[in-house]
Amino acid sequence: MNRKSTHLRADMESEPQVDPQRWYALALILLPTLLISLNNYMMQVALPLMQTSLHASFSEAQLIFSGYSLGLAVALIVGGKLGDMYGRKRLLTLGVLGFTVMSLLGGIVSQPVILIVIRIVQGLSAAMIQPQVLSMLQINFLPREKGLVFAIYGAVIGVGFTLGLILGGFLIDWDLFGLDWRIVFLFNVPFGVLVLLFLPIIPESYGKVRAKLDWVGTILLTLGLLLLIIPITLGQKQGWPLWTWGCLMISILILLAFLAVQLRKMKGQNEGLIDLSIFKANSFGIGIVTVIVIYLSMFSFFFILNYYVQSGLHYDVRAASLVFLPLGVGYFLTSLLSSRLVQKWGNVVLKTGALLMGISSLLLMGSMYLDAGHLFIPQNIILLSVYGLGLGMATTPLSNIVLSIVPAIEAGTGSGLFTTCMYVSNSLGVACIGILFSSSLGQIQSLANLEDYTRAFSISIAVSGVLAFIAYVCIRHLPESYK
Repeated sequence: MNRKSTHLRADMESEPQVDPQRWYALALILLPTLLISLNNYMMQVALPLMQTSLHASFSEAQLIFSGYSLGLAVALIVGGKLGDMYGRKRLLTLGVLGFTVMSLLGGIVSQPVILIVIRIVQGLSAAMIQPQVLSMLQINFLPREKGLVFAIYGAVIGVGFTLGLILGGFLIDWDLFGLDWRIVFLFNVPFGVLVLLFLPIIPESYGKVRAKLDWVGTILLTLGLLLLIIPITLGQKQGWPLWTWGCLMISILILLAFLAVQLRKMKGQNEGLIDLSIFKANSFGIGIVTVIVIYLSMFSFFFILNYYVQSGLHYDVRAASLVFLPLGVGYFLTSLLSSRLVQKWGNVVLKTGALLMGISSLLLMGSMYLDAGHLFIPQNIILLSVYGLGLGMATTPLSNIVLSIVPAIEAGTGSGLFTTCMYVSNSLGVACIGILFSSSLGQIQSLANLEDYTRAFSISIAVSGVLAFIAYVCIRHLPESYK
């Protein structure tokens, strides 16, 4: 036997054992991810019609939309930890079941307050799903397969983003079976049932089975995130009343207390909610900072573009959703190709993606400023496509890079932390860019003209571009060990 075949055999023997049905399971566990992504964007399209149909107040409509994100963000880390303790397949089953039941109820009820509760529980259910999906991708596949697996995962999110806005608009416009906005909820039900029927083929995996849940840490973290996200989500629309600032200050104190509890438990070699030792690895700590910055840039870009085309350019829902089509197509393509690109060029791919996001943002700002009111022109469509290409290159490989450093027994907790940072960045990015946009507008929205909106859009989109350049700097500090 020659040396090459000897090394090959040794490598094969050293690889961890994996389930032979893992590729079938991949298609199944990615379906809930697609549903979660579709649900969020379809609900965004349906909200105005839902508010009118239910005779809901503006604040009730806002809570119907944001209640989902609220429930999701506060429970992601706990959901990941529970998956490590009690089995990821078990938590995934509970999450899909809860999400499906809440979707069915959401398509039946007609009271705004009940819908708010349903959306919060739906978010909590999604918090049981997402960490399990990410941790299963990390532990159920061979190291040489993970790049492709996370590329497929990113492409699925790209499909959800692209189709969510467009499909939501068309489904509501078609008014299938006279269901009106209810189709957005009921659309999830058959897919949820399908996943539940085929879940047995997914292999079960555990982390620290005998670990006890850190109840003090869980309460502190949940309360701290709740008091952080509620004012960030609702404050800008309500003019930042005094209670929002009080909640923010209290949330910071509670989250600091949570960190103190976790550090004390780590020093005493006790099991905490989060094993802070994972931050000792440079790739995880720097990766989390990169996640926060790049998603701040992305979500602020999405929000301000959607706001500008609907409020400033007065596009209807269908036309506004089509604005995101070239962006979504670009994101899907580079997400799908990201594994091969990173394998060949390493983190040059991520750096290039962040630069493309930043440059296309600034060029779009200049294009709209010079030719206000004309978004659907060739150069702007190209710029939106380039932004999408950069987004897929920068964000999709980042999941694998950051999570690959987390031990398998803590995969759920690490995944929960990763996705929590994403959703907090979502709320924070929308709130901050909303404040900047409103102040740049110079006057109340009802009196603002196209020139005012274009000026505010240009300033806001420039900030989003600067955040992308900051993400580029963060990516430069990521180690090349994943290449």
